[in-house]
Amino acid sequence: MRNSLTLRLVLTSFAWIVTTLLVTAALLVFLFRGHIEQRFEDLLHDHLEELVAASELTRDGALQMTWRPTDPRFNRPHSGWYWQIIRSGMPMARSASLWMESLGVAESAAGKSPQTFQLIGPEDEPLRALTQQITFPEATAPLLYVVAGPIADIDDNVRAFTAEVAMTLTVLGVGLLLVVWFQVRFGLRPLQALQQALADVRQGKKQRLPENNPVEVEPVVDELNGLLDHNRALLERARTQLGNLAHALKNPLTVIRNESKAVENEMGRVIREQTSAMANSLDRYLSQARIAGSAGLLGARADVEAITADLCFSMERLYRERGIGIQFSGLDGCWFRGEAEDLEEMLGNLLDNACKWARSQVSVRAELRGDRLLIVVEDDGPGIPEQRRQEVLERGRRLDEKVPGSGLGLDIAQDIAALYRGSITLNRAVSGGLSARLELPAAD
Repeated sequence: MRNSLTLRLVLTSFAWIVTTLLVTAALLVFLFRGHIEQRFEDLLHDHLEELVAASELTRDGALQMTWRPTDPRFNRPHSGWYWQIIRSGMPMARSASLWMESLGVAESAAGKSPQTFQLIGPEDEPLRALTQQITFPEATAPLLYVVAGPIADIDDNVRAFTAEVAMTLTVLGVGLLLVVWFQVRFGLRPLQALQQALADVRQGKKQRLPENNPVEVEPVVDELNGLLDHNRALLERARTQLGNLAHALKNPLTVIRNESKAVENEMGRVIREQTSAMANSLDRYLSQARIAGSAGLLGARADVEAITADLCFSMERLYRERGIGIQFSGLDGCWFRGEAEDLEEMLGNLLDNACKWARSQVSVRAELRGDRLLIVVEDDGPGIPEQRRQEVLERGRRLDEKVPGSGLGLDIAQDIAALYRGSITLNRAVSGGLSARLELPAAD
């Protein structure tokens, strides 16, 4: 399972909500049962007092009921609601609901104050009974009053209340979980915004993270911005030092090469060859060192259309005497995830090579394939035989020594592309010339 803050917060809240609602439900049911039982006993007490008020003794000591309790349940046989008056163990009066049966209450267990018992009534039904002994002044023996009701009524009321509580608390729980989900999503929204901002920085759309953040996230944003600034400063310093190194080495090499021209023997030729090789190696390795420091730089993003347009304009001016025309298409919306200088280096070498060999026309087109950028440079020149295409990508290899150049352009472009996990492949163009395909990572 993924380690998710949202899932962790929601599950924790779910556990607390369920636990709290279960405890609340149990407490409510417990309190409701106590309330129902108390009301049940109060009802039994009211019926008992009504029986006592309706009881009279005749002069000869016989019990006479001036009225009967009005509750219709006492008149329905085996309704569960019963009353009975006992004297000396003999029933003196009973409710019609008892029919021909009696409530089994021991007279010795009753007292002068109301007492509650549980007993088994007709049809083995559990009953809760209230008993009290009443002694009339003219009576020779006390009367035992018994009023009973079914315990099932209490259970039914509690069951119905429990169902209502369960439904209510379930709805409440679902509502609370939705609120918690919304709260968690809303609370973690700054992290989502930070993730998007980091993606924008990685794709080159922004240089730094936005600084207007909640106080809990602000320290992280400050540290990340500091890291980005530090990384950018290190890269700029490295570039400056590389430029200084190149300048410091190239000037003495140029002097040596110029002075060696005055030496016309074999030694002069060797000096010129070695200094030329040193200059080429210097260009190559300084370029590789610069690219290695910038290929993974966050925030690097280059507009392919703008760079291509500038390069095409420069190449047309450079090869104006030959009348080379350069066309480009499909570049709108194409972005390279990398440094603009690196794209200029790669595309410039491909365009320069195409213009050198083209008869009259060079074309550049680009397209996006998912997260990859494909740039194709084609010319209408003589092309390169398939068995020799790989040779021109090797360092210092030139198929025709009559065409000016060092033979390092395509090799350097290939090295730069490889550092960006890209590639350069050579094929035959539709016009018969060379088609150079440059594949690089694309930026949104």
